[in-house]
Amino acid sequence: MELQRILALIPKKLLEQLAIETEVDVFTKKLYGEVVFKLLLHGIISQKGDSLRTMESAYESLFFKLVSQKHHKGTVTYSSISTRLSTINPVYFESIFTACVSLYKKQLGKEKEQIVRIDSTIVSLTTKLLNAGYHLKGGDADHVRQLKFTIGYANNIPEIAKFYHTQSYTSENIALKEVVLIQAEEDKESIKVFDRGITSRKTYDEFTEKNIQFISRLNTKAKYDVIHNQGTASTMSASTDTLTISSDAWCQLYGSSIKAKNLVRRIEAVITKTNETIVFVTNNKTLTAIEITELYKRRWDIEVFFKFIKHLLNFKHLLNRTENGIKVVLYATMIASVLLAAYKRAKNLTGYKIAKLKFENELEIEIVKELVLLCNGDLNKLNSILLSNAP
Repeated sequence: MELQRILALIPKKLLEQLAIETEVDVFTKKLYGEVVFKLLLHGIISQKGDSLRTMESAYESLFFKLVSQKHHKGTVTYSSISTRLSTINPVYFESIFTACVSLYKKQLGKEKEQIVRIDSTIVSLTTKLLNAGYHLKGGDADHVRQLKFTIGYANNIPEIAKFYHTQSYTSENIALKEVVLIQAEEDKESIKVFDRGITSRKTYDEFTEKNIQFISRLNTKAKYDVIHNQGTASTMSASTDTLTISSDAWCQLYGSSIKAKNLVRRIEAVITKTNETIVFVTNNKTLTAIEITELYKRRWDIEVFFKFIKHLLNFKHLLNRTENGIKVVLYATMIASVLLAAYKRAKNLTGYKIAKLKFENELEIEIVKELVLLCNGDLNKLNSILLSNAP
């Protein structure tokens, strides 16, 4: 069954090894790192983890007793879960996520994508509910705090995830840039695709000097000098179903006080339906203008991913509102999304909703198998186990 291969992305030995390395269970008597991880994962995938009280109830379920036999002890309260989320080492969960991504990419082999989409999503709450987070200035915004989650998305999974809550990270010139640089340390070959959040000419220069290829959008009013054209007149007038290329040239960008040191390729196009001008910017030398625009169009995949985690994995709801707890839930959610993406790919499914339902169904089948094995096929014993664990 494909489910077993998917669950192998988080092998038990890995959880035990990382628990030792991160010291996540030091001074812990009940809510071990592995238990908290499985409790969160169970809640996220089954969508029964939208509150601490439902997590408390899930801990007592037969399913959870089966999947965490080694560490399952007695009962827990929702307040103790909340306290544990506030103090548990988030590096444990980040390390599981990193290992899970690595194993998934290893399975892909030569199927890996050539682009990484990088973008941020925001979760907002009133200041009464959230201590961490930054303010937006003016009016009602003074009473709201925002959290920024910046994701590097490729191969249908989040390959990198970072959480920002300080005022300096309101600027995408800082948040997106940081994730681009981190991702490039692991993979310099892929092209980084992001929206107009990065506008700094210095950042474009830094990416070029570090051999980081990128594709983005540029403000149509951005100032520039044309240095030389790219390609021929025929390639520059190429078109797709949605737009026509009007220019493709290597330019030097500049603002009121600074000129970029390195040239960038400025591709101007006209949208067929609206006759609106749209400008792309890249430092890639080999792709055609049409290929650049097509790759940028695929940036939309990350917007679909944000919608998926917020609506199907309930990420917009914060189980714990401390900085520590938010990080833990972030990485648990990212791990759940990797497992579901792997399942969707293995089953050749198109939508996340159907994949999630089928994944849940197969998990239930595995629980039944575990129960049958536990009672050696004795139906009376099975019935006794079910009754003793009934609510």
